[in-house]
Amino acid sequence: MPTSLKRSKGKAESLFGVMEKTLHLLQMGFTEEEVSGAIDSSGQEATVQELADSIFARRIDNSIKQTEVKIESDFLGGTENQHSTCHQRLRYYDDEDDKIGVKRAKSIFTDNSSGASSSRPGNQPSLTPWLSGCTGSVSNGYVKEEFDAMASGPRPDVRPEIAKPPYFLYGNVVDIPKGTWHQLSDFLFNVEPEFLNSQYFSAVMRREGYLHNLPMETRHIVVPKSPMTIEDALPFTRQWWPSWDTRKHIGVVTLDVAEIEQMCEKLGKIMTDSRGVLSHEKQAHIMQQCKMSNLIWIGKDRLSPLEPHQLEHILGYPRNHTEQFELNTPDRLAAMKYTFQTDVLAYLLSVLKSKYPNGLRLLSIYSGLGGAEVALDRLGIPIKCIVSVEESDVNRKILRKWWRRTNQAGELRQFVGIWKLKTIVLEDLVKEFGGFDLIIGGNYSSCRGGRTINATMGMDSNKFYEYARVVKIVRALHNS
Repeated sequence: MPTSLKRSKGKAESLFGVMEKTLHLLQMGFTEEEVSGAIDSSGQEATVQELADSIFARRIDNSIKQTEVKIESDFLGGTENQHSTCHQRLRYYDDEDDKIGVKRAKSIFTDNSSGASSSRPGNQPSLTPWLSGCTGSVSNGYVKEEFDAMASGPRPDVRPEIAKPPYFLYGNVVDIPKGTWHQLSDFLFNVEPEFLNSQYFSAVMRREGYLHNLPMETRHIVVPKSPMTIEDALPFTRQWWPSWDTRKHIGVVTLDVAEIEQMCEKLGKIMTDSRGVLSHEKQAHIMQQCKMSNLIWIGKDRLSPLEPHQLEHILGYPRNHTEQFELNTPDRLAAMKYTFQTDVLAYLLSVLKSKYPNGLRLLSIYSGLGGAEVALDRLGIPIKCIVSVEESDVNRKILRKWWRRTNQAGELRQFVGIWKLKTIVLEDLVKEFGGFDLIIGGNYSSCRGGRTINATMGMDSNKFYEYARVVKIVRALHNS
């Protein structure tokens, strides 16, 4: 092939690649100006994720500069608000300052200290604290839930045009930096995240964050509730539980069952050798291991990791929900590591019961084990149809089994990957089902199976971008 033709072909392929990346970024919700600036800055060979991260870094850096301008203006007595709204188009810093801007943005993204002030521009409130919407008091070691009365109507931080259906809810049960929540909010209509702690709903102690446009009136706890403490969930352990083990909740789900069983043998030997008289140091050591691996007492001086059916009960799923022929105990525990606690979800979704007494249409992105579906079923909200997107073949089987076992009257439609939901496919689905009432998604399963994690954001950012793209397209189709 002549050299000139090779060059021409190479340029054509390069141009096609740039066009494909541009279209993908536009579908994510970026503007043409942002995409063009990112490609000019990062180069045509940059991946979609690198380009998206570059745009985010530019946005945050601009927010920092706007905040600095306002502080200086206020200090000098200026009256003009340089950033009165967070919805204005963001300007960009020069390419020479690109590396500096990225470093400054990363320093914010990775700041996860509870006392840090928000870097969000404008007069918006800072991130709501953990346990937003509920307070708790401790009495005799037990947490008593005291849910505050919610104001009627939509959330005050959600614009009226955004508070309308279809509703969306994105949840992340991984403790990601506060700066990341700022980024995610920018892509979902600037709604503020709502934070809850699952210990107020169950025997799991975990910080969880949610971005949603759901109203807040008539929220209620699903009945029957999941067990609130380890003792409630596993009453048979009461007789073996030593007085110095003061745990009431489990933490993260551990996976390496074989190593944990070996640890249980060592800890049991320490207990036996002590003949019932343990030093404070040994008690503290055993307590630390129990907390890290969620060990429970199953006999005199005998510890054991949680069984899958016990964890299902604590998370609010039906017994043997994860039981599949090809799954062993570690696989079942791994499947539940980042899944939703259904009582927490049910609390947020309970407002839909009065709005959809005859059932709702659900678009479930990254369905996982079907936490949203289980929560709706526990609330007694019929599901007219589910369009589910889930990569894991095992998770899809689990959801299908649950669907058949609970005798659902609607239709379950499953997709393997989010890339299948192109605009034209979403148009056909909206036309076929008459639209969707709720679009739910989460990043809870993104840290398994060798996923590429964005180190700056602490999560699989591509998954969230795709969820936001689908939400915006479906809402646009409803309003067209």
